[in-house]
Amino acid sequence: MFDFGGVIIDADLEAASAHFRALGMENISDYLNLYRQNGIFLDVEEGRLDRKGFNDAFRKEVGRTVSDEDIEAAWLSITKSVNIEKLQWIESHRTNYKFFLLSNINPYVFEQANTDSFSSLGKPLSYYFDKMFASYQLKMTKPGEEIFRHVIEHSPLKPTETLFVDDGQRNIEMGKQLGFVTYQPKNGENWIPAVEAILAAHNL
Repeated sequence: MFDFGGVIIDADLEAASAHFRALGMENISDYLNLYRQNGIFLDVEEGRLDRKGFNDAFRKEVGRTVSDEDIEAAWLSITKSVNIEKLQWIESHRTNYKFFLLSNINPYVFEQANTDSFSSLGKPLSYYFDKMFASYQLKMTKPGEEIFRHVIEHSPLKPTETLFVDDGQRNIEMGKQLGFVTYQPKNGENWIPAVEAILAAHNL
């Protein structure tokens, strides 16, 4: 089970922050984080605001006219790159493993990832996973226990037989608490060697 930002994609918080700051949100560091957002940024990741709701709330926060397209571009700028090798590794192992995605994510990034333009391989994110759990759709976020319980209840996995890969320390701590085998890579790390070693060590 994989996280998205920092694990499947390399996340660029600085680029996104600079983009939102240029749109008028000077205190963006109070809202935007690699692991858990605040304010209206958390509201859209937890599904309390949809795209229109967030766009309107953002314009109200900055007190100026900002186009929907510019707001979407700011969100999408957090995606620095997609590591093709990781996607190919997942694809090559799908006959032996079931793959799940569990991500704190917003509709801007998630919907773009589920298009053929997601990577140079021309396949959407959904191609690589048996099931995906997006926070804004579930209206809950990591590291809350309830989102992990939801995944366990709605997917054919047993925590003790599942490797959970996430770059957020609090998310990893909750995963461990619930019995998952865990690995915490750094943002952008090529985790393939470490994941293969853990799978072998735990006979997964």
